[in-house]
Amino acid sequence: MQPAHKTPHSVATAFLTAPVRLQTYKNLAYLALQFPLGVAYFSLLIPALTVGAGSLPLLVLFGLPVIGALLLGVATMTVDRAVTGLLLPVELDRHTATASIDDGAVTYAKDLLLDPGTYLSVGFVLAKFVVGVSTFVVLTVTGSLVAVAIAAPFLYTSPMGNYTFPLPSWLGGGTAVVDTLPEALSLAVVGVVGLFVVVNLWNALAWLLGNATAIACRRARVLGSAPTVSNQA
Repeated sequence: MQPAHKTPHSVATAFLTAPVRLQTYKNLAYLALQFPLGVAYFSLLIPALTVGAGSLPLLVLFGLPVIGALLLGVATMTVDRAVTGLLLPVELDRHTATASIDDGAVTYAKDLLLDPGTYLSVGFVLAKFVVGVSTFVVLTVTGSLVAVAIAAPFLYTSPMGNYTFPLPSWLGGGTAVVDTLPEALSLAVVGVVGLFVVVNLWNALAWLLGNATAIACRRARVLGSAPTVSNQA
């Protein structure tokens, strides 16, 4: 099916209705989870991979740390795929083992070691640390700016409020101070406009990360049963 072309009216409607759509808040939840998940993946995998790498010279005799580290990477990819599928409207492929444990531990381990999808899974979830930190910064900075602007009419006279902004050099430099109600109301209007921009930015970021996960899932290995082969002609 060919995707429908968006008209200017549909684009404007999507932009204006973003703050009241349920999917927006699912997207926000997904983005908010990127930082704790990224930290968790990194904290689990780096020690496991370090121990596993140390056992590589003795892989034949003591290969269990390597196998365990790779299985942990596949397991975290499985978790990440599940979170993405739960919160975002994306179609995710499922690349599982071609051998099962019933085929024997050696066969299963060989399948794990020789599958490029295993290493794609490990690399993808390790990259989530950088993604999580970047997403946290984007959410924190944009959300704070909008919240401060919208709250200006209530906080501009408060000792806790400091509505002093540096001006760029092309505006003459110096600072601008919001210390009257009309100025605070004007800043709140800017904040409301900024809210629509920021919410759509969050939706776009969630779409980007969701589609990156969908692309990775075409090859990245996840836990699951080996596909069964039908004997029927």
